[in-house]
Parts: sequence; C-alpha cells; structure tokens
Amino acid sequence: MILHGSGDVSSDDWEPAETEIRNRIRERGRISFAEFMDLALYHLEGGYYSVGQPVGAAGDFYTSPAAHPAFGALLAVQMERCWELMSRPSPFYVVEMGSGDGLLARALLNYATRPSSDFAFALDYIALDRRHSAVADSANTPPPQRVLADGAPLAGVHGCFISNELIDAFPVHRFRIVDGVVRELYVVVAASGELMEEAGEPSTPRLAERLAKLGHALPDGYTGEVNLTMSDWARDVSAALDRGFVVTIDYGYSTRELYAPTRTQGTLQTYFRHTESGSPFTRIGRQDITAHVDFTALARDGAAVGLRPLGVASQAEYLHGLGAGRMIDELRRIPMPAYDRDANLMAMRGLVDPTRLGGFKVLVQSKGVEVSDVAELMPSPTRLDGMEPPMLDSVYTPLYEGKYPQREFKLESLWPFGDPDDKEGSGRAPQGRG
Repeated sequence: MILHGSGDVSSDDWEPAETEIRNRIRERGRISFAEFMDLALYHLEGGYYSVGQPVGAAGDFYTSPAAHPAFGALLAVQMERCWELMSRPSPFYVVEMGSGDGLLARALLNYATRPSSDFAFALDYIALDRRHSAVADSANTPPPQRVLADGAPLAGVHGCFISNELIDAFPVHRFRIVDGVVRELYVVVAASGELMEEAGEPSTPRLAERLAKLGHALPDGYTGEVNLTMSDWARDVSAALDRGFVVTIDYGYSTRELYAPTRTQGTLQTYFRHTESGSPFTRIGRQDITAHVDFTALARDGAAVGLRPLGVASQAEYLHGLGAGRMIDELRRIPMPAYDRDANLMAMRGLVDPTRLGGFKVLVQSKGVEVSDVAELMPSPTRLDGMEPPMLDSVYTPLYEGKYPQREFKLESLWPFGDPDDKEGSGRAPQGRG
C-alpha cells in the first residue's frame, strides 16, 4: 500500500506544517516518515498538538482523563501506594509527561489532597509538556508546576513518572519488506504535487536491528512502523529518576501481536473529529497521527537503561486493582438525580470496559525500589473501603449526552463540531483512539 495525499492542492491551501515539510523535501530531498510526523504534530506554528485542542467533544478523540475524574483519582491512590513503598519520602514528585490540558493533574491532585494527610503534604506535582495549553484549574487545589520542555529535563527525582497516551504520538519510521529486505518508506513530492511514500535504504541501522529482534521473518509486502523515539525517552526518564516508578498507559500490543505476519498494513491511524480519516498526507496539522505501542520493546528499552519492568496489565485490570469497582459501588449508594448517576456510571464503566478505554495497556517499571511485581503496588482491601468517587463537571467530555442525545436535545447538538457547512465533520459519539 502506497499512501498518497490529495492532488491539485494550491500552495495557498497549505498549513504552516505542510509548507515546512515541502520546503525540506525541496531543499534536501526525501524525508523519513518520522520527520514528517514530527512536523505534522509538533511544528511550532502549525503542528496538530501545538495549535489545536485535540481532546474532548469539540476535538478529534477523547482520553481517560477527559472521560471521568475517577481515572485521576485512582492514579492518586496508586501514587500514595508508591509513596508508601518508598518509605514516604518528602517531597514525593509525580511527574506527568505530556500533560496537555491538565485534566489528569486536576483530578489526581483533587483526590490526593482531599484528606489532610502526610501524603498530601509530601506530594509535589510537575506537569511536563512540549506545548502551551489551557490548564483545567480547580479552586480547591494548588496548580501543578508547569514545565514547557521536550523530554525530561530533571534530575534526582524521587517519585513517579506517569504518562497517558504519550508514546503513541511519538514519531515513527515506516518500513516495507521487499524481496526479504527491510526498506524504509520516505515522504516525497510526486510529479503531480502530491505527498506520497517512496521506498529506499533505511536512514538508520536501528530500524533493521529492531526488526531483527522479532524472532520471525515478515512476508514480502509487509508494511509497518517502528517507534525508535521511545528508546530515547526511556533513557531520559531513567536519567531523571533517581528512585521510584514509571507508569505508562497507552494502547498497543506485545511485539508478537503487533508484528504478527497477518497484520500486513501496520497500525498507523489518523483521527479527525472522532473519526478515522485515512491518509496522513491530508489535513496536515489539523488531524491526529498515531501508531500502536510495542510494549515488549518499551519494557526492553527501559530495562536496558535501568528501569525494571514489573508487568503489563490492561487498564481494566489495573484500575480494578486500584479500587474502580469499589468506587462504582459507592457511587450507586450516593443520593443524586438519576441522570447524574447514569452519566457518572457510564463514564466510569468506560474506563474499565475492555472493549473501550479499559482495553489500553499499563506498563509499570521501577528503579531503586525493592518491588518485584505490579501486584505489590495495589493498595490493601482496607484502603479501598468506602472510596468516595469524584463527580463529573463541565470540563469533562459529555459521553452520556453523546450516547443518549434525547436526554438533552438542543438544535445545535445536531452538529456539535462547529461550522455546519464544514462537511468533513462527523456527529458520531466519541469512542477514543486505538
């Protein structure tokens, strides 16, 4: 499969990211797909994550932090348990990488600081991101420290690094097997003016080295992606973390599943207004581009730089271990209007539904802590007794209204994504990525 963009496009229609991509190709020749993807997503003046608001009902996808504050609350329970296993250091740093709109920070801090506790006093939250964005503030919680940076420019951290749907947005190299040989797919400008892919010698030996670790040959014509950036990310995180844990939540597979011989077209996906949108060479800078994470390789890369893998679980299993079921049971006991209860229950169940967000994977790694298995990070049953659930408010994605629009009918809800004359949009209820 060769990916093409739309033809007969005037330069007047190019977004800043596409202009930069075409300029680089004109000046230097073909570029790797990883370079193309980096510019499309992170170009300072026109990258998708630099200038857009991708998450939520008005964006292109929704995430667990945007679905319900219970996600952040349960991670607060996890952070407290990590703090206990580390003999309660103060300060205890929670470093969120790819913090975006701040919804995870908001929910985690709200829940962690509810009771007057030693953990609340020790907790110091740092929100890292490579772009400016609006932060969902809370009047009841001190805001996290915001650091604008690419990578992890920290040192001596005692605590935990967390991320949600970060690795899937790292630029990937594309490849194809031709006559039994690994060929890299580059981005070029065709004679027609379209952006398209062209096979050539790999830009780095790391591409073939990663594929050589699969343990099986891929058939001719097999096309896929390799995320080399996550190796550098693991190195940076390990260098910054002196002692503690790394919790990585994303969607993906083991190496065996991701590169199964039958998965011949890879996992590259694009999203525009909650709908898969086809070629990455259209709407450059206005649509999401993503690829599934190789969790086996991510764990191996971490182990090579001192991050010990404790295990991989589904998000459903992980959150249930932290008390999601107890929280849902408690929600049913709280007196409230039926609509509010149903809206909260639907969103909370979505976090642990294996066919939805609950199907995401969670990799937990440690450094300098005597813990051998992720099960040791789960709180005791007594800690989970009477877990009061947080409630939805206006900053969260209205999934219940999207599923049952008759509950609150308004004329503008027939076209919830902006200009009704823009026929590229979709009125489908958001279902997340992956």
